[in-house]
Amino acid sequence: MKQISLNQKKWLKSIHLVAVGVWITTGLVMFLIHFLADDFTSGEQLQLLNEIIYYIDMSILVPSAILCLLTGWIYSHFTKWGYFKHGWLIFKWIITVSIIVLGTVFSEPWIAKMVQISGELGLEALNDSDYKLYGLSHNILGVAMTGTLIIAVFISVFKPKKPVRN
Repeated sequence: MKQISLNQKKWLKSIHLVAVGVWITTGLVMFLIHFLADDFTSGEQLQLLNEIIYYIDMSILVPSAILCLLTGWIYSHFTKWGYFKHGWLIFKWIITVSIIVLGTVFSEPWIAKMVQISGELGLEALNDSDYKLYGLSHNILGVAMTGTLIIAVFISVFKPKKPVRN
C-alpha cells in the first residue's frame, strides 16, 4: 500500500483536526442556542431559531462530520495506522459512523419537525408535547454525541496501547 509523504500527512491531519473541531463546536452551539427561546416574544422568533439550528446542522455540522470521516478514511488507508490495527482506532470508527447515522436517522428529522411545528403554532409550540419531546430528544442526543466526540479526541491524543490481534 502506498504511503503518503510526511508533508501530506501533516496537511491531512490538520484538515481532520479542523473538521472535528468544527463538528464539536457546532454541536455545542446547537445545544446552547436552544436556551434563547426563553426570551422570545413572537412565534417568528422561535421559528427562526429552529431554522437557524437546522441551517447550522445541515450546512456546517454535516459537512464537517463527512469531512472528518473522509479524512480519517484517507489517513487510515495511506498511513501505517490502518483501519483496525488498534482498539482506539476501532473505537473512533465506531463512534464516527454511529454519530453520523444517529444524526441522520434521528436528529435531523427532529429538528425539521421543530421547524414545522414552530411555523404552524408560533410561540404555542413551546407548550406542544411533540415539540417539547423533539427538543428534549435532540438536546439529549446532541449532548451525548458531542461528549462522545470529545472523548474520541482525547483517545486520539493518548492512544491507549492495546493492539488488536490479527
